[in-house]
Amino acid sequence: MKIKVSENLRELAERFAKYGQLFVVGGYVRNSLLGFSATDIDIASRLSPEKISSILKNTKFEVVEKFPELGAVKIKCGDEVYEHTTFRKDNYYSGGMHNVASVDYVDDLREDAMRRDFTVNALYYEILTEKIIDVYSGLLDLKNGVIRTVEVPGYVLAHDGVRILRMVRQASELNFKIDYATFTTAKKNTSLLADISPYRKFSELISILTSPKRYPVSQKDANVQGLSYFNDLRIWQYFHVPASRVRLKMVKKLDVENALYGLLIDIIDTINPDCIEYFIKDLLGKNGFNQPTSFITLTNHIICGYYDALNKMNNKHYFFKYFNYFDRIGQLLIAKSKKLYSKYKFFQSYIIKHQLPISLKELEINGNDIKRECPDIPEKKYNAVLYELLEKVFDGEIQNEKETLIAEIKKNTLTHK
Repeated sequence: MKIKVSENLRELAERFAKYGQLFVVGGYVRNSLLGFSATDIDIASRLSPEKISSILKNTKFEVVEKFPELGAVKIKCGDEVYEHTTFRKDNYYSGGMHNVASVDYVDDLREDAMRRDFTVNALYYEILTEKIIDVYSGLLDLKNGVIRTVEVPGYVLAHDGVRILRMVRQASELNFKIDYATFTTAKKNTSLLADISPYRKFSELISILTSPKRYPVSQKDANVQGLSYFNDLRIWQYFHVPASRVRLKMVKKLDVENALYGLLIDIIDTINPDCIEYFIKDLLGKNGFNQPTSFITLTNHIICGYYDALNKMNNKHYFFKYFNYFDRIGQLLIAKSKKLYSKYKFFQSYIIKHQLPISLKELEINGNDIKRECPDIPEKKYNAVLYELLEKVFDGEIQNEKETLIAEIKKNTLTHK
């Protein structure tokens, strides 16, 4: 069974041949057999990192990184990069973070295969002989579309909560079923997810949400399938969501680009938090997934804009607050209520057509003008004064001209003190 490999990789295998066989392993083999392109190339052999460095010295192959504690090196040749690991046995720390305490090099490919996660990821392709080494019937599981652990699930999942998330993600991306014993064991070991870093959990969640566009075999509702596994596994608590199940309604209606917003809406509708803005900050912030402030702020504008529209916020005040975000908010509103979307869309179009100002930056004056022309007005009231002017300009009561705006402020000076 032949798999396409580059001439460079074949040459690398020939350089290894004097000392042992070189194998491609993992996702590259799996994806190639499924008939679609694979990018990351993981390779394995019996050779130690030190031996590899020696063999490749003064050749076109460059060892660019070494991870001796894992028996791993990164090899570069032109634009191609290969991740090589020496056949090994992993010894783990306790807990669910998949932290390898130490490795023991082994000579037997079968022992190396034991440390891998699922059968479809444990297929070895010997480059020069063009043969598949299938220790765990991964070819059969690939044909039947099944995610199954290489060894008994209790052994494979004992120290790795990430593997539970990988199980869900790969089943979603590949449109595979999860083996019953694998799934039930994963459910018994969900406490391991508590040890995974917030960044890694969020990264896996995003991968699940975007799974419909991962592979040609991915289904359009692949992300909903993955999130349904979250419900069945009862793992939302490890994603800072105080619910055992989330009602998946909006995420089903939205495309991949808006899937995260759909999920957040579904979570909010499920748990009904007292304050949506605070909940989003807590979920995505330091107490949750520790995402960048700019991302949290944008997300809050879009989600709060969605709910303020549902609550039929006054058109003018709505667009003062959400004009710059409405194109994204509108995609959520269409999925919920086309009638409501049309109402706000009409108003947005009116604002654009008539070039109405909707932010303080569009006024012809600012706080410095107030300070210079109206020194009796306290600085803490500048924003309130400017917003009052913005409303009057927006409503057509006064012109957006500096002299006119200053005159309007002076006319109402007593009310602003």
